Amino acid sequence: MNKKYLILTIVLSGIVGGIIGFVIYSQLFARYDAVVTSCVITNQAVENNMLTAEQVKQLGYLTGKSLNSSHSSVASKLKLSDAQISNASKDSVCSQFLVGVNQASK
Repeated sequence: MNKKYLILTIVLSGIVGGIIGFVIYSQLFARYDAVVTSCVITNQAVENNMLTAEQVKQLGYLTGKSLNSSHSSVASKLKLSDAQISNASKDSVCSQFLVGVNQASK
């Protein structure tokens, strides 16, 4: 009986832990991954002269429109609050890209 109880406890703990891990990842780390990925791509495009800094916000807007229509779960990971948008640095390529993405949803 003790052995069965131990195995059942381990299996149930694994299932519960997996569910909790999935929820934490989907709510926290997926957002972080989406933001970091978009920022790295945008920064590389500017550094390699594929885009000008002025074009980044427009790219963000177009990306936001596309994500909102076909990948809304990804678009939701890039959402910023109104305070974050108003405080976004004009000199930051990443910030301006994210501002553009958020303007597409308004």
